[in-house]
Amino acid sequence: MRYDKKTVKQFILNYHKTIDNSKECDEDTSIDDFFSVNSQVDVEPIEENNVEESIFYNEIETLVEKAATDKEFCIFWLLAEGKTYKEVGRIFEVSGERVRQVFDRVLDKIVEG
Repeated sequence: MRYDKKTVKQFILNYHKTIDNSKECDEDTSIDDFFSVNSQVDVEPIEENNVEESIFYNEIETLVEKAATDKEFCIFWLLAEGKTYKEVGRIFEVSGERVRQVFDRVLDKIVEG
């Protein structure tokens, strides 16, 4: 697939605004909970508002996994999660401008690839 670099960049940098992480559940499940037959699980319907965005993100993420180094993938992921260039730069002990350059290089890899 061919992607427009500007469109992909804008999508990734704004992706965190389209996802709702408030419904994630990381609670521990004990063995007793796992095998409990009597407890009823609340089923929540899947929101279909952002299906296209999720599909597009997954396609891009797959391309980045194939083309990028581990560090480049982490930068991509952190930016998609809503971190700024400066925040990511602090994590990797580089400038925000360097993070932007690495991100642009990753986008070049997937757009040209």
